Amino acid sequence: CNHPCSFCIIPRMRGSHRSRAQADIVQEARQLIAGGCRELNLISQDSTYYGLDLRPQHSRAISSPEKFTAAARSLATDATTLCSLIRELNALPGNFWIRLLYTHPAHWTDELIQTLAESPKVARYVDMPLQHIHDAMLERMRRETSREYIVDLIRRIRAGIPGIALRTTFIVGFPGETEAYFESLLEFIRETRFERLGVFTYSREEGTRAGQMEGQVTDRVKQRRRKQAMAEQHRVAKGVSEGFVGRTIPVLVEGQARAQDLKQARISSWEHGLIREADADLDQLKGQYWVARGEADAPDIDGRVYIRGKATPGEIVRVTVVGHTDYDLVAKPAGR
Repeated sequence: CNHPCSFCIIPRMRGSHRSRAQADIVQEARQLIAGGCRELNLISQDSTYYGLDLRPQHSRAISSPEKFTAAARSLATDATTLCSLIRELNALPGNFWIRLLYTHPAHWTDELIQTLAESPKVARYVDMPLQHIHDAMLERMRRETSREYIVDLIRRIRAGIPGIALRTTFIVGFPGETEAYFESLLEFIRETRFERLGVFTYSREEGTRAGQMEGQVTDRVKQRRRKQAMAEQHRVAKGVSEGFVGRTIPVLVEGQARAQDLKQARISSWEHGLIREADADLDQLKGQYWVARGEADAPDIDGRVYIRGKATPGEIVRVTVVGHTDYDLVAKPAGR
């Protein structure tokens, strides 16, 4: 990774961003699709930086939105970029999804928004860790973004890609985070209504700038803030799930649901101990079900779709949503 985030030691441990050749990635994708793969996940520490390190006389100092946009615009028309990769993958034959994970907010361009909107095989889902929203925290984290920039970027993404599900993560308890800064984050969660969201408590890493900062927050306060933030998202998520009821959506069937899967759907979740009510829609998930994921659900991270009725594992099918728990959907095969 080429980012200087003050809380992270990954660049020092693993070095700078190194992009694989586009032809190599496309060839691997062809092989996976031929073998029955139905979802290609594009991921790195900063997927939006893909290809920028391959340009002649490249410089690492393009972390800010302004410098990154200028560098992207100066590229040759046939240069390797995330957009060129997505376009080539989208053109491959087959019925599959392309999922974009771990994008950096400072490295989004209008071309990327347009490319995603025009690529039907790209899942309407974007993973974009923001880490915080208060300008003072973003500066201390060295995130190269501001509240104004982030709010405008989210507006542009949602306007340019109808139906997009935004996933983000936040860090609470970062050194210097006051109650006022934290309250601004809670307000942002309420106002923005992210379709998917997770919260981490700050972890002090030896050798990082943040580890040497004054104003370290106690573990007790970190845990309290995390619970508060996830409680806010819990209220948002219930509304998001409810909004799916009655809609017909494509899902990728993964297999038959086990009793433990159904129990998990009622009580707990797959990421960061998301809050659920123990008796949430208890009767919705009785009987035989198949486990699937929608475009808004990354594997092993987000919620699931439970299908009542017959389904074929490994296929992308259309289902009609008939109910929901706090974070998961209940559906039946479309047309039945």
